[in-house]
Amino acid sequence: MITARPIPTGRRPRVRRILLALLALILGLTACGRIPTDGQVYHYAEDETSSATPTPAYSPAGPREGDDPEQILRGFFEAGTGVEDDYAVARSFLTRDLAASWSPEDETWVYRDGITVEGDGGQDRLRAEIPVATHVDDRGIATSYDEPDTRTLHVGFTRVDGQWRISSIPNGTALTRTQFERLFRSFSLYFYDPTYTYAVPDIRWFVSRPTVATSLVRVLLQGPAPYLTGAVVSPIPAGTSLQRASVPVDGGVAQVGLTGGEISKAGQLTLERMHSQLRQTLSGITAISDAAISIDDKKIDVGQVSDYREPQKDPQVGEQQVGVREDELVSYAPDQVRAISDLQAPLSAPRQPGTDPSRSVYAYLDEDRGHLGVRAKNGTALDLDLPGRLTRPSIDFRRWVWTASADGTVHAVLGDRDGQQPRTVTADWLRGQSVSSLRISRDGTRALVVTGEGSAARLWVAGVVREENGAPTRLLDPLRVSTTVHPAQARWISDSAAVIADTAGDGVEVMHLTGRSDQLDGLSGIEAISGGDGVQSVYAQTSSDVYRLSGASWSRVETAVRDLAYPG
Repeated sequence: MITARPIPTGRRPRVRRILLALLALILGLTACGRIPTDGQVYHYAEDETSSATPTPAYSPAGPREGDDPEQILRGFFEAGTGVEDDYAVARSFLTRDLAASWSPEDETWVYRDGITVEGDGGQDRLRAEIPVATHVDDRGIATSYDEPDTRTLHVGFTRVDGQWRISSIPNGTALTRTQFERLFRSFSLYFYDPTYTYAVPDIRWFVSRPTVATSLVRVLLQGPAPYLTGAVVSPIPAGTSLQRASVPVDGGVAQVGLTGGEISKAGQLTLERMHSQLRQTLSGITAISDAAISIDDKKIDVGQVSDYREPQKDPQVGEQQVGVREDELVSYAPDQVRAISDLQAPLSAPRQPGTDPSRSVYAYLDEDRGHLGVRAKNGTALDLDLPGRLTRPSIDFRRWVWTASADGTVHAVLGDRDGQQPRTVTADWLRGQSVSSLRISRDGTRALVVTGEGSAARLWVAGVVREENGAPTRLLDPLRVSTTVHPAQARWISDSAAVIADTAGDGVEVMHLTGRSDQLDGLSGIEAISGGDGVQSVYAQTSSDVYRLSGASWSRVETAVRDLAYPG
């Protein structure tokens, strides 16, 4: 039974558009093996971003007769908003040779304050300094900075028919935050977990214009973002490229011509997977409903593998949670609580349990959080004493049970096989860090990790590298995810979103990999949260009660079950 109750401390929910997607690669981790503490690069939340839908609607002016070099340069920067006709207005500020070779989307510098222009050793030389808050590279990977990173451009000029024109400048455009938000939008590339069971989103940013299908296929062929490289796979053979310079769309079908590498030797199952990958990736474009593949001008037929199953996007976990009632593991769903049968009895009173998506393996801690118990419905029973206070178990779809010690050591053990010993999952960047939460994504390829406490708390996403048999070996260098609350616990609620709670305060928010942050109503005294299929399946526990998020408010749930957790 759910009963409405006044929110202990509330904020009306508000939706904030964050400037960029999650794909902000942490730099410098490989060299030092630690999480950087100063000047790091990460997914950064701007306080006053717009929720407007990106619309290329700028009409910048071209060069005026008699403009001096500085006026030409500033006009060129402003013309970077004119994406129509392949940036024709911006090219009009350049010499003919440079206009033919200049590549506007090689880099995008999003700046917070104005651009400084100064002399650079002659009337035909200027230096522009751009205080970059966000950088987008030619693969659509966005990186933001704690403090603006100054980018210096050395610009050369020459006279053409008596008028100054730019003769040398690095490829790229410079945009204000507002301009960026109107012109760019996020798109999901899709790669796969190594079993080809699940599709994994890889967020990129591109100008929303007719050529974006070409951009998406081009970067898809280059492989995943660095933080996923080694954690996900692509069915498209390495060395494959576009046969032509564009991906035309005919009747809602993207015509993808491929060549090179080993693609001509691809078997039918690989071709089916390639078609799925291209279709799922391009479906983010409204005008595209399918993809047709040709290899060296030979059309490829799909649908030839009778038992083919397309990798699943956004797997669901259902309503049932695991919890504890009177020191007994139980299954909980609204208005339904039942004991979990076919499990060996725990050695100690279970706390903070977890289960896998098939609900065949269960794991829990003891009161002191130093003992990990694992019970499977096939009769497996594991009891492990591990050093330090452990994080709540997370169990992936391959039935590996994950937990982390307070000192940053990550442990994993196969939960449905007797006699298993936990293995240490290498994560040099976590060495010596205090870990308060670790959750594996439903596709098994990403770890969501909270380190530190209070104002020093940080949220990270790291790719999971596994052996061929599925055994995890390493967490890749992570992305830092910006939050508006001090994160203490984080739970996946889809393949592209997580709910985050500040257990020392009252803050709760949902972070989306597309860049959106939904700040939810606060709730005092949160001790634990659980997240299922979307924001409508978010529960919170205080010292005395259990609450469920209902629309914009928290409603108290009449239940004796504690320590609720959805699978994963």
